[in-house]
Amino acid sequence: MRPAPTGRRWRRLALGALLACAGLGACAESADDLASGPVRPAPEGAPWQTLVEWRLFVDTADQVPNDRVVPYEMISPLFTDYAAKHRFIWVPEGEVLGWRDVGPLAFPVGSILVKTFAYPVDARAPALGERLVETRLLVHESGGWKAHTYVYAAGDPDPTKATLKRGGTVVPVSWIDADGAPRSFGYVVPNENECAECHGEAPSTQPLGPRARQLDRDSDYDGVIVNQIDYLASAIGFDQPPPAEADRDRMVDPFGDADVATRARAWLDVNCAHCHSAAGDVSQKALWFDWESTAPEVARPVDLGVCKVPTSSGGANCERTYDIVPGEPDASVLLCRVESTVATVQMPPLGRTQAHVEAAALLREWIAAMEPVGCD
Repeated sequence: MRPAPTGRRWRRLALGALLACAGLGACAESADDLASGPVRPAPEGAPWQTLVEWRLFVDTADQVPNDRVVPYEMISPLFTDYAAKHRFIWVPEGEVLGWRDVGPLAFPVGSILVKTFAYPVDARAPALGERLVETRLLVHESGGWKAHTYVYAAGDPDPTKATLKRGGTVVPVSWIDADGAPRSFGYVVPNENECAECHGEAPSTQPLGPRARQLDRDSDYDGVIVNQIDYLASAIGFDQPPPAEADRDRMVDPFGDADVATRARAWLDVNCAHCHSAAGDVSQKALWFDWESTAPEVARPVDLGVCKVPTSSGGANCERTYDIVPGEPDASVLLCRVESTVATVQMPPLGRTQAHVEAAALLREWIAAMEPVGCD
C-alpha cells in the first residue's frame, strides 16, 4: 500500500482536488488517491458516492481500519438475520467523546460511526473469510446525524466498489452456519426512511448502540485484551473520567451465564427499546423494554406486558389475549411475534426476515419461569 501523502505533497494534492472538483458534489480521482491518506469526511449534505472515498479502511475486504478509526464490540448486539457486524468509531482529531452514564455517548460534530454487515463463507471455517453486504455510516453533521448506506456489488471481488444506496434493496445471501446447515435468503438493506424509524427522524436522529453499558467489556486490540472503555479513554479520550469499573452499570450477554430475567432484559433492550420505551415511537403503548425501565427495583409488571392487552397491534396478536401470560409462553403475544417471520406480525418489524431462534428460546424460558398469576 502506498504511504499516505504528507506535508507539501499532501497540500498540493488537496489543492488540485479542490480545483478539479469546483462546483461538484464529488470528484473523480485515481484509485490510489482514494485509497491513500487519512480519513476523508464528505462535505456536509453531499456524501461520497463510494465507500472508499471516505478512506475509513486500509483494507476494506478484511475490515482493517484506517489510522484513528477505532473498532469496538457490543455486549448485547442487535440481531440482523445472523449477520456478522464490524463496528468502528472515528472522531475528528483534537475532539473527545462525551461520557454519559445513561443513553448514547456524546459524539462531537464530524464523528463517524461505521457498521459493516457480512456473512461467513462457512461459519465453521473462519479462515475462508466473509462476504461483505453493506456498510452503514452515521455521520454527525452540524445539523444532526445523517445516515448513509453503501452496498457491496454482488460477486464482485473488489469490495471497495461499495456504492451509496438511498432507496434500500434486497441482496441474495448464502452461507453455511455453525451447524453445517446451508442458509439462503434475501437480505434486506433498509432505505433512509426505515433508518429513521429506529434512529429517529432528523434532526433528532441518534446513535443507538454505543452506550457505556454496552461498551463496558473486554476486547482484543492488537493481541492485547483490554476493557473497551479504558481503550476508548486512551485512543480517543472522554470529557470527564469514566466511573471506576466496579461502579459502572454493565449490560449482560443475553446468551451468557446471568440469570434468565436479566438476559431477557438485555435482549429486549437492544432489539426492542428503540421503539418500546418512554421516549420511543410507540411510547403510548406503555410497553417498555429499555434497560432502565425493566430494572427490578422500578419495573411494573404491566409495563413489561404482564397480563397487558395489546392496545394497537393492528390485529397481529396471533389470536392471543395478553402480551405476556406468566408461566405460559405459548399464550403470550410477545413470544409469537418474536418467533414469526410474517412481515405484518413479526417483532421487531425491521431489520430481519429470519427468526432469531436463540432469542425465542430465551424469552420462552423467561416467561415459563414467571410465577403464574392468572390474567383472566
